[in-house]
Amino acid sequence: MESHINWGIPVALDLFLAALGAGAFMLAVVADLAGGRRYRLVSTIGAFLAPWPAILGVLLLVADLGVPWRFWEMMLRRGEGLTLVSPFLMFNPSSTMSIGTWVLTIFVWISLGYIVLTILAYPFQFAGILRKLLGLCGLPFALLVTTYTGVLLSASPNPLWNSWLLPVAFVASAVVTGAASVILILAALRIVGLVDEEDAHIPRLEKLNSWIIAFQLVVVLFFMLVGIGSASMKSIVGSGYGLLWWVGIIGLGLILPLLYGFKGGFRKPQASVVVAAFVLLGGFFLRYVILIAGQLA
Repeated sequence: MESHINWGIPVALDLFLAALGAGAFMLAVVADLAGGRRYRLVSTIGAFLAPWPAILGVLLLVADLGVPWRFWEMMLRRGEGLTLVSPFLMFNPSSTMSIGTWVLTIFVWISLGYIVLTILAYPFQFAGILRKLLGLCGLPFALLVTTYTGVLLSASPNPLWNSWLLPVAFVASAVVTGAASVILILAALRIVGLVDEEDAHIPRLEKLNSWIIAFQLVVVLFFMLVGIGSASMKSIVGSGYGLLWWVGIIGLGLILPLLYGFKGGFRKPQASVVVAAFVLLGGFFLRYVILIAGQLA
């Protein structure tokens, strides 16, 4: 069965990291628009985090091509399709891969510009206004990044992947893992004493994330029930990847952080770090298991 696996860990990491970066960006923009100075630390961490996972994911994917320099043919070559600005800029609107490449590239540049404006917004008020405008412009591209990772798979005739529930599950997972990454950093800063509990807003973020996790859990379970008749899904929930699915993804990646986020009272930042790490691992395992099991069909 190994010979049928064309997309392995590097592709799974690219799907996970790109979505995580987009989720962190969306949290940064929403925190800035909704809370302003109150949630400035949350927004700043999300902004500084957003582009780097996406860039790392692209680099891993390019390295996995075997002939990395051919990656540029997705954007810079003559050929059939719609050309933009110059005949050397290639965009094929009928290709999910071409659309995804351009969306991800635009998102990375917007998120890098968002970092610059985040820095300038501290001493200059006008930069804060520009930051809000750029954030609003970047939100659709961030959402498209989270969506295309699922659409890329669901567009195939593969019985496991060919479901409208897959993009929905991946979008929810992107938002959840993006928020979890920000929570992890905030909790780590709390542990070393660099931020106050009042500024970190960790319990509020964890509770908000729990609502999104609840939605993701429903979608993932529905996705499982709809596809339970396929050999790939039986492998996921049974002897093939059953332990990883039920313990790593459903148990530690979704149910544990769901319950932890809804519990009230005092919580130690060390526990928040551990729970956020479980969310991130669960988000990666979700993509990895679905990606690999679909190729073993």
